[in-house]
Amino acid sequence: MEALRREVALLGRLGGRPLRTLYLGGGTPSLVPGPELLSLFAVLDAYFPRIAGAEVTLEANPDDVTSERIVLWQRLGINRVSLGVQSFCDGILGLLSRRHSAQQAEDALQSLLQAGFVVSADLMLGLPGLSVALLKESLKVLRRLFPHHVSVYLLEMDKPHRLALLAERHAGLFPSEEDLARQYLYTTRFLRLAGYEHYEVSNWARPGFQAQHNLRYWRGGVVLACGVGAYGQGQRSRWANSSDLDEYMRLVAAGQLPRVSRTQLTKEAARAERVMLGLRLSRGVMWEEVEALAAMRPDFWRLLHDFLAAGLARRCGGRVRLTPRGWLVSNELFATLV
Repeated sequence: MEALRREVALLGRLGGRPLRTLYLGGGTPSLVPGPELLSLFAVLDAYFPRIAGAEVTLEANPDDVTSERIVLWQRLGINRVSLGVQSFCDGILGLLSRRHSAQQAEDALQSLLQAGFVVSADLMLGLPGLSVALLKESLKVLRRLFPHHVSVYLLEMDKPHRLALLAERHAGLFPSEEDLARQYLYTTRFLRLAGYEHYEVSNWARPGFQAQHNLRYWRGGVVLACGVGAYGQGQRSRWANSSDLDEYMRLVAAGQLPRVSRTQLTKEAARAERVMLGLRLSRGVMWEEVEALAAMRPDFWRLLHDFLAAGLARRCGGRVRLTPRGWLVSNELFATLV
């Protein structure tokens, strides 16, 4: 935490600026003790004052949400909490080795809403033993509590963890690709009927409560980043901090920004990225942007027309966007833009 504060100060001395959004995430910031958070915010506010109405988000685990922490977060000006619910089923949470129970998740969500936070709840699909019936029960809890925002992610099996070993030994416990598609499309319909707008492939929001910080990434805005393994971006530049804790602390202690890589995108690569990120959003991208890639990315151009012919993408009002079914198979399309 001391190194993080030093990095913020180093970055601020190079050119502090007012912040429209501030996001504390990755890891578990809800575990950070109060005095450490207060010290961090003091440095942030000294170099990066927040504009009026800035979105300030903190990621939290349900079992970390206490009345004392809620008061502290409010004192710091945090106004949005992203809660890692994952499921409202105790059996599923047990397989995930989550520290919280379904009741704790429900209580935490309710407490945050009552305290006046904008709340986003994370759910996960593709979990072992997760049927559409069990998914429906979790979604019913969300409909009843009605948080402002819902993020729904697919279980990633490319990372080494206990579930990956379980999948090797008991593959039958995990949903098939067809089952996963059914879960996603069912979730899409359920949340739409519950009053949420499906504005990004994995994100739903009540009107007016889209995640502004995340939209900056998807729209290619400038995002500063501090911390171990943090990634930042300019209009056409991308950089990464060291993901090695010892190296990170050593570089910061020496008065250096802990960046270990920096990339400058070409105009072509920037356009391809802009189209890829734009197609993650429900509003899609201008057809002219897509058309400009025809010669640069012929595989993308051909595959996009296949998506249009199959109803996985649609053209409307000079824009092109993917449908929910198109989002399900969007990685195949996006791979042609990398």
